[in-house]
Amino acid sequence: MKSNRVVLVIVSLALMLFALAGCGKDAAQDSQKKLNVVATTTMLTDLVKEIGGDHVSVQGLMGPGVDPHLYQASAGDVTTMSKADVVVYNGIHLEGKMGSIFDNLTKQNKATIRVSDAIDPDTLLDFDEENGVKTKDPHIWFDVANWKLAAKAVYEGLSKADPAHKEDFKKRYDAYLTKLDETDA
Repeated sequence: MKSNRVVLVIVSLALMLFALAGCGKDAAQDSQKKLNVVATTTMLTDLVKEIGGDHVSVQGLMGPGVDPHLYQASAGDVTTMSKADVVVYNGIHLEGKMGSIFDNLTKQNKATIRVSDAIDPDTLLDFDEENGVKTKDPHIWFDVANWKLAAKAVYEGLSKADPAHKEDFKKRYDAYLTKLDETDA
């Protein structure tokens, strides 16, 4: 009878240790999991890589030389975006044919970062569309001050989606701002 209790205590302790070891492993795995990010343009893909570093896995939808104004997302692109943890896009009608897709992702509570939201429209150049409609120039990366605001939007969005790595994102964001300042000078 006494030996059965000893065996029961030993088995119970072993199960508790196994459970605790498993919990620690899950927490470690979660902190090592990369944030799955989809960015629309090559410029945004590069920006997310700069700020996210090793904590993100970034997929760009549009390759070099693709005109984002004319780009039409495929069904596969929509699936890729819906499976992402975060979707990063420019806005200001740069991805003109994809507006309804971004609206639907937002309605589905998908984490999205529209970098143009961080920019004062008064700092953007006026732009005449081919159909005569006046809008703002969406090519925000040509203005270093505006691109720095885009970088801030990416930093804040990644930090919200992955708060465990906020400090790393901040270091990389600050280093990127320094690079932009040096390049601008």
